[in-house]
Amino acid sequence: MSLRKPQSAAELMAVLAMVCCVGSVAYAAQAQSLVGTWEVVTAVRTSLPPQEMRGATVTFNTDQSFAIDRPERSSWSGTYRVDPKAGTIDLAFRGKNLTRPHEGDVWEGIYRLHPDGRLEINTAQGHDARPVDFLSGYDLTLMTLKRKN
Repeated sequence: MSLRKPQSAAELMAVLAMVCCVGSVAYAAQAQSLVGTWEVVTAVRTSLPPQEMRGATVTFNTDQSFAIDRPERSSWSGTYRVDPKAGTIDLAFRGKNLTRPHEGDVWEGIYRLHPDGRLEINTAQGHDARPVDFLSGYDLTLMTLKRKN
């Protein structure tokens, strides 16, 4: 690869187009990296009612649907939306559930993928706005997941 600077505006535009294209591919790859099945290995939540999440399986599908299967509890499902650039995730629940989340509830959250493959998600469940940091607190759930497939 040459280290010379572009000599013309056309060469400069070509270099910028290549950089943008590579950035778009990386952006799309990061969005797709959530797709798959994950196991919740840790979960911290301080609000009531207690909803044990450790051991749950979370599946993110390519059609933007998700399912949360919890041991010995009812499952949840809905649709999700991610913004990899901002690191945000929104989970919109559907179905008749006896406890929260109810049909139409949206948990706003943030997420990050660690180099070792762990996925960390922090969601607000109703009253709070989207979390700004990866901390637990009232009405916040902080989960760490590991990929199953």
